[in-house]
Amino acid sequence: MALPHIIKHIYNNGTDEVIRRGKKIHGLGYVELVEHEALLSSITFRVRDDLYNTYYKVYIQKYNDPKLISMRCGCPYNIGEICRHEVAALLRLQDMIDKRQLGTSDIEYNQKHTQAKMKTIDLKTIKALSSAQIYDQAETLLRTTMANITTAANERVEADLTIAGEVFNVVIQKNDERFFDTSCTCDETQHPLCIHKTVLFIQLLNAYGPHYFDTIRNYDKEKNKLLSLYGYSLEDDLTGKFEFIYKDGKPFLKVIDPSVKRIQPVAAPAIPARPVQAPVPALALNDDAVTTDSELKKIGIVFNYNESGFPGFAVCAVQGEINEAGTAYMSKAEKIDLNKYVNTEVFDEEDKALLQQIRKLQDNEINKYLNRNSPFSGIWENIIHTDGEDLPDETKMLIIEYLYPKLRKLFDNPNRNLCFVLPKGKPFKSAELLPVTLSNIPASLLFRVASVNSHLELVCQQKVNGNAYTITEEEGYSPALVMHQDELYLWSKPEDVLEVERFRKRGATKLNKDNWAATMREVIMPLTREYQVEFDKSLMREVKNIEPRIQLLLQEKGDYLLFQPVFTYNGFEVKPGEKETIILPDEDKILMIRRNKPAEEQFLQTLNGLHSMFQVQPEGGMALKGQEVLRNNWFFLFMDTMKEKKIPVYGFESLKNYRFNTARPSTHIHLSSGMDWFDAKVEITFGDQRIGIADIKRALASKQSFVQLGDGTLGILPDEWLKKYALLFKVGEGRNDKLRLSRYHMSVIDELYENRNEEELSFALDEKFERLRAFRQIPEVQPPDHLKPVLRPYQVSGYQWLQYLNEVGWGGILADDMGLGKTVQALTMLHQYKEQQGSLKAIVVCPTTLIYNWKNEVNKFTPGLTCIIHHGNTRSRDAEFLQSHNIIVTTYGTLRSDITLMLKIHFDYVVLDESQAIKNPSSKVTKAASLLNATNRLCMSGTPLQNNTFDVYAQMNFLNPGLLGSVEFFRNEFANPIDKFGEQEQKEHLRKLLYPFILRRTKEQVAKDLPEKTETILFCEMEKEQRKIYDAYRNSYRDKIMGVIDQQGIDKSQLTILQGLMKLRQICDSPAILNEEEKFPNHSIKLDELTRELTENISDHKVLIFSQFLGMLGLIRDRLKEQGVVFEYLDGSTPSADREKAIRHFQDDESVRVFLISLKAGGVGLNLTAADYVYIVDPWWNPAVEQQAIDRTHRIGQTKNIFAYRMICIDTIEDKILQLQERKKALAKELITDDTSFVKALSKADVEYLFS
Repeated sequence: MALPHIIKHIYNNGTDEVIRRGKKIHGLGYVELVEHEALLSSITFRVRDDLYNTYYKVYIQKYNDPKLISMRCGCPYNIGEICRHEVAALLRLQDMIDKRQLGTSDIEYNQKHTQAKMKTIDLKTIKALSSAQIYDQAETLLRTTMANITTAANERVEADLTIAGEVFNVVIQKNDERFFDTSCTCDETQHPLCIHKTVLFIQLLNAYGPHYFDTIRNYDKEKNKLLSLYGYSLEDDLTGKFEFIYKDGKPFLKVIDPSVKRIQPVAAPAIPARPVQAPVPALALNDDAVTTDSELKKIGIVFNYNESGFPGFAVCAVQGEINEAGTAYMSKAEKIDLNKYVNTEVFDEEDKALLQQIRKLQDNEINKYLNRNSPFSGIWENIIHTDGEDLPDETKMLIIEYLYPKLRKLFDNPNRNLCFVLPKGKPFKSAELLPVTLSNIPASLLFRVASVNSHLELVCQQKVNGNAYTITEEEGYSPALVMHQDELYLWSKPEDVLEVERFRKRGATKLNKDNWAATMREVIMPLTREYQVEFDKSLMREVKNIEPRIQLLLQEKGDYLLFQPVFTYNGFEVKPGEKETIILPDEDKILMIRRNKPAEEQFLQTLNGLHSMFQVQPEGGMALKGQEVLRNNWFFLFMDTMKEKKIPVYGFESLKNYRFNTARPSTHIHLSSGMDWFDAKVEITFGDQRIGIADIKRALASKQSFVQLGDGTLGILPDEWLKKYALLFKVGEGRNDKLRLSRYHMSVIDELYENRNEEELSFALDEKFERLRAFRQIPEVQPPDHLKPVLRPYQVSGYQWLQYLNEVGWGGILADDMGLGKTVQALTMLHQYKEQQGSLKAIVVCPTTLIYNWKNEVNKFTPGLTCIIHHGNTRSRDAEFLQSHNIIVTTYGTLRSDITLMLKIHFDYVVLDESQAIKNPSSKVTKAASLLNATNRLCMSGTPLQNNTFDVYAQMNFLNPGLLGSVEFFRNEFANPIDKFGEQEQKEHLRKLLYPFILRRTKEQVAKDLPEKTETILFCEMEKEQRKIYDAYRNSYRDKIMGVIDQQGIDKSQLTILQGLMKLRQICDSPAILNEEEKFPNHSIKLDELTRELTENISDHKVLIFSQFLGMLGLIRDRLKEQGVVFEYLDGSTPSADREKAIRHFQDDESVRVFLISLKAGGVGLNLTAADYVYIVDPWWNPAVEQQAIDRTHRIGQTKNIFAYRMICIDTIEDKILQLQERKKALAKELITDDTSFVKALSKADVEYLFS
């Protein structure tokens, strides 16, 4: 019947205002889950304030234990018991528990009172609070049976529902929070809404709509609630005092008479002090006492035992002047009427707080709490106490539950004076008040079982300050308080109160010896679990050193599997954390068993040693994350150990997520080859349970290492099984017992063949695929005679690899480092193709900067091939004319524009140079390239992976469609796990798929004649003016960016982050290049350092200077002109003809010492071997682009040592980005040749560091 303990915690600790605002925050949806730890019963929420756009984290611990629940909020308002953000978080937590969103399955509901948190009748909420099964049953029942509605008024519906001859009474009513309190006489415990409540809700919805309860609303209740704040009701004469106004159909109270004040204290100093209203004569303690507002008074506490109802006392407040010691009143005290307005200006701050505490202990507050917890008390029991009647224990417990923590606060103040007791039957006068002391040491209960004559007696005693006293019936006694030697004590826990009351009334309990076992089970044993119970020695028989029978119980707790040891002594089960002594009935005596702690501890140590990740629980069990249970075959090893030690493991049937099958999988796969594919027939069984391919694929897609079996158990897929077969099932298509793999998946088949276990795998491959399997032995095809002297040995190997791809019909990426001659290798292959086939129609698609380079290379190395550049406004639109040439060289932009024309031609070869241009699979140029009709396809790129793993997908899908699956599959299976989490298993799987189709050689591997390349960082120290501007921008953007991330998340903050980073990098070059309305002067340490280097250190060398910012290049250009330095200039706007002219001028003219180049414009397609010094003025986000810039000069044919300088301003964004650059530099190696590095995406922590 009572509210859940989480909601009780709110009402017990929160003020009305805090609760109101907490409900508002919760209602606005400002509470979001951050983290949940089921094992520790802890949860963290992120809560937005209701007034300010500020977020706070609320940490809740031990939320499943009403005694231990605690919370902490990071807000500055958390100075009381509970703040509004904690209220909102607790409300959200209760919602999640009710809807079973936290995976809690051990909650039991009492249908006498459950709450449906919905403002109107909402089907979605009804389904969540019942269950799909209950809801379907309710709908089915409504077709034949309707609830008989007996009452429908005042937002309350009462109905009877008859099912199978049994009548169920159902009540649904709106509460103060505008939610639904519900009640039913059935015994459903699994869900908040039983079938009978669900039937009534659906019936009302179908008949009257979702807002039905608003149509039967009586606003008198709301009006009385508003009037009660001022001590009035509708029965009083309200003329001239109040009037009601209505807004949106709801009543609001308007106070007309300014003399009418709220009952609660008004402590605002701006309000003038008003005299205390004269107390009624019945409350007067001193009729002659006269007080003035100027006298500072002190409040005293009176425990009035003249209350006839439970708990037998009331807490009252008195006021008066006190002596200097502060221990007594100087004259007669005056009782404070807490139901009227009280002027608190005459009290100090301590007494103002005390007055609030006493108000919380008044009957109206207790009744409010009872009404919240027992909205149906008028049906089930009479909660309103009258003389001669006794309250039900449940109601008494609610009262004590409410009073106890508040009384505890009063008693915990060691300096509390002016405390009194008014004995029962005495009038409320100062002379009758007995001074007492409130003890902060609780009293406790002690039970004794003694042999008296021919029977046994159970005696209850109270322990106060270490001394025991028998509890007896006393007049004027309250079971909630202990009075001893003028000192009041509270019990150690609220439950003690009802035990005391029972024993106080009946005294010593005579125990039945004839049915001693039942007496022990029903009376004694429950007491021993909670209290100290002492037995007469003549009744006891003690046993030691019994070997316990050990069992292991499996339980689920969120994401954890709990291994709970259970020790059995003489049929009695105990857990490690329970009492060391077991008490059992033994004929007419008591058997006391001392547990064998050494034997128990030995088993616990053995169990704990089975896994390093075990977490010891308070009950002595061991908890292990579910994923750890499945890893490295641990579960099978664990079961083998338990069988060996003959320790039964039980509880499997009650598990839901971890109901494991103890059998290992038995596998047989038969692989055969078709015309252009591979077939795999699969048989997998767990004992007598057989699974299909779809089950395996579903488990792998969900990243689970287990499958659901037909008998409801989970079959574990061991790690070695997954390592061996996972990739086969991921890339294969099919269901039931057959998989089909593409011819592109030869590497998967090859690995299985190499590591085959004949009991699991059998093969039937035809000659073609046997030859394919010999992939490593690429035929040594001789290159054309005229190219043999030109090609280096590694270029010959590359040519032979290309020839092999042509033979087997695969597409590939030639991914050699920049400068290793990818172009000549491709041209050699195209020349040989024409020689063998007699004709060649090929198209080369490349960046604009490379089209002339391709034409020059064709003319130089393969003059027998005709070539045409298809670019510019004068390009031909005649397909026949284009087909008359062996090679068409075009750009990506032109291809996108002329795709309709190109589709008219069937090409022998499509070659994409700098193929990272199609890394976006949804871009128009990627789609255009994929539409081309071609027999063979080739990609060329020194950086096939520029930023992340996903870059390779579109390129490989262009080459070998279907190899990497769909976009969604690749992103979920490979890109996200590798880039965001650095998962090695996915990286290895992707490497296995890709390695036959990518050939990559680095300069270090194949070009030993390249001169050594030296890369150095040139650190620059900002001067004062530049640093001042930088710091101001950094601080401004840091606050802005962190705020945006907190509000929108890192994914939606990229634009703001990039803006901030760009501004700071520009300032590192020079504040003068900022695009601001107010221009800054040119303070640039880099420009000064660069000028010095050019004039002092360069001498006769040639220099490449790269910058991303055209504004910086302009400043350098102006400085070079001032210094009389001859230079060339190139950026993205330079026409192709001028570009070629500038390159030749720099390469051939000794007087031209410097080449200024935009970093992006010069990143691809330039051969500038005349230079041997390279300056990167500002570091680029993508190290691959930066490396390309350096490689403009570090190419084949270079005879000088290369020196590359990166200009970095100390303690700036550039300094901090170096580490990020180093990580990205290794990205292209991750999936091709090197598994030691990792790919890491930009995170919030990275952003915080960069702007620090």
